Amino acid sequence: MKNNILTILFVSAFSLLLTSCEKSILERPEADKKAVFEAFWNGIDQKYSYFDLKNIDWQGVHDHYSPLISNSMSDDAFFDTLSVLVDILQDGHSGLYSPFNDHKNPGFFLRGPENFDERLLVDSYAHGWGNVTGTINHSPLREGQVAYVYYSTFTGDISEADLDYIIDKYKDTKGMIIDVRNNTGGSASNIFMLVRRFIQTETDLFNSRMKSGSGHDEFTGLTKTTIKPAEKTYKGKVCVLTNRKVYSAASIFTLSMREVPGVTIVGDTTGGGLGLPIGFELPNEWQVHCAGSQTLSLAGENFELGVPCDVDVDMSEEDRKKGIDSILEKAIEIILGDK
Repeated sequence: MKNNILTILFVSAFSLLLTSCEKSILERPEADKKAVFEAFWNGIDQKYSYFDLKNIDWQGVHDHYSPLISNSMSDDAFFDTLSVLVDILQDGHSGLYSPFNDHKNPGFFLRGPENFDERLLVDSYAHGWGNVTGTINHSPLREGQVAYVYYSTFTGDISEADLDYIIDKYKDTKGMIIDVRNNTGGSASNIFMLVRRFIQTETDLFNSRMKSGSGHDEFTGLTKTTIKPAEKTYKGKVCVLTNRKVYSAASIFTLSMREVPGVTIVGDTTGGGLGLPIGFELPNEWQVHCAGSQTLSLAGENFELGVPCDVDVDMSEEDRKKGIDSILEKAIEIILGDK
């Protein structure tokens, strides 16, 4: 009996020990918020690539917010405080992720008019998006003289077969309109698949460089991006339509098309976002991402805040009420040579 009691006591004690060990493993001690704040601030300080362009006093931001951080803060309040610092970067590629919240700054497209009305396009021009090839909407306009192509997101994969079909279908038109308004980006590979269809010879598109050190001005040397034409290309005039909600890969596409002969960019300055995002993890396992590179024009211009148009046009409210897209009409005018 005594041995049985000892065995029961031993098993009970061992169970308690296992339970205690499980808790220590599964319930990791909460990371010190001061240490997390410093890791957050230092990570962005070393990796973010646009402090100088945006004239951001990141050290001043540290000095202001550091005294406000304490372990007595709730996780929610701490997350909200770090989110304020994310917003100071004024960058759609910057963000903070935790198991309970995900914060980004979409303010890049709030700096201008909407300049886009999909319902108007569907009703007055595309007639219900009757033609869809892969992820690309397209329609003939002006009795087949103009091809209209709408690509809503670079996350929508396109294939060479899709592009072959569209080039063949509209090869005899006077011009093609590529509408990327409200396209906030996606896969970089789709940029080059598209651009290759509008060049006739090997073409330099842009230069890029990565952050290479802790200093705000420390970058690698410039790397030039050059592409060759596809086997099947479009040879008519081309207009690219843009607005402030054109971002990231869509902005890089716009920047690239500026280097293609016979292309006119029409509409509003893009939202920018030419710096590719990189990420890092904080001691409390929250995730941070920010722009860690720069993409420059061949002339050395930094269009991170927006790629400008060749022809600036805003949608007129008067035109909108009549079912007319002012930006699209300007592109048609350019292609047909109407006065």
